[in-house]
Amino acid sequence: MPWLITRRMAGAHLGKVVAAGVGVTAGFVLALAQVGMMLGWIETSTLGVSRAEADLWVVGEKSPAFDYGSPIPRQRLYQARSVEGVAWAEPLFMAWTVWKRPDGRQVNIEMVGVDRGLVGGPERMEAGRLRDVMREKSVVVDAMYLDLLGVEKVGDRHEIQGRRADVVGISEGVRTFTASPFVFTSIEDAIRYDQRYRHDEITYVMVKCEPGVAVDVVAERLRRMLPSGEVLTAEAFRLRSARYWMVETGIGFSVVVTALLGVVIGGLVVSQTLFGLLQDHRPHYATMLALGFRERTLAMVVMFQAVGLWVVGAVGGLGVFLALKVVAESSPVPLRMTFPVLAGLWLVQLATCLGAGKWVLAKVRKLDPVTVFS
Repeated sequence: MPWLITRRMAGAHLGKVVAAGVGVTAGFVLALAQVGMMLGWIETSTLGVSRAEADLWVVGEKSPAFDYGSPIPRQRLYQARSVEGVAWAEPLFMAWTVWKRPDGRQVNIEMVGVDRGLVGGPERMEAGRLRDVMREKSVVVDAMYLDLLGVEKVGDRHEIQGRRADVVGISEGVRTFTASPFVFTSIEDAIRYDQRYRHDEITYVMVKCEPGVAVDVVAERLRRMLPSGEVLTAEAFRLRSARYWMVETGIGFSVVVTALLGVVIGGLVVSQTLFGLLQDHRPHYATMLALGFRERTLAMVVMFQAVGLWVVGAVGGLGVFLALKVVAESSPVPLRMTFPVLAGLWLVQLATCLGAGKWVLAKVRKLDPVTVFS
């Protein structure tokens, strides 16, 4: 009976019910998009660490994030290679510098210097070969930032800190959280461009452990071997970088707040939508009260409406979000979502819908059945 009543009430105001479904879907999309953007920013801010696929990182004391490393002696590389359980150890250079466009404009860039193993370089190339950065005065830029850097094609010649930089390749999918694009070159050229590091300094040592060897055991051996600096697992370094950008700098605070607002606003949309349906169906509820329907039946009718709107919003919102996610793949800030986060958002929205349903039910119980005869 409650299900039949719910269907009849919906059919009587089909246009308004459809509009309500669109409103609830919009609330869900807002919540999913904001949380998805926050997860995308976290992924982008830690991409430099994930790209290397190393188990351990040797970094300077209290380096706050991948983007802000400090010089360490190159000797740390050779010391790491001598530790038992290390499969390979590779150096990496990371520093900020200035790129000069053909029109004279200057662009801040994050310059990454790789060694001959190319560890820490881009995973995919759209044009050219990454290995060509080993040639003197050669760089690789990402396709997403060609316009910003003023690059048209492989073979273009530009300047970094007044020194020649020939574009020998174009990478794909190397996003940056800071809006300053990554530019890849060899460690030797990176030191010449930067002019602040000595020739025997690097920024990081990336370490891969041998199969079957515990990462924590190798990390402890490295800490005993190295007199200064820090040894971090890749996960710890990712968390440190994400925390720096999302919490310590304040940049990510607005993203977190907006994500929370997205969830709250989505809940308010659901509440207002259900209240609007209550106003439309007030005569129906009053009639049922006058006919002697039990409160349990009315409660089930209201909750069916609430859960029905939740299902519409959950399915429709996810569909729209997936479409937006595909579009955002070509933008600097992708949308990301994991199943646990999605399930958590769905539960929060379900609780919001049920809470709104209880609020509407309280209004229904206060209706005077006499109004049906007036």
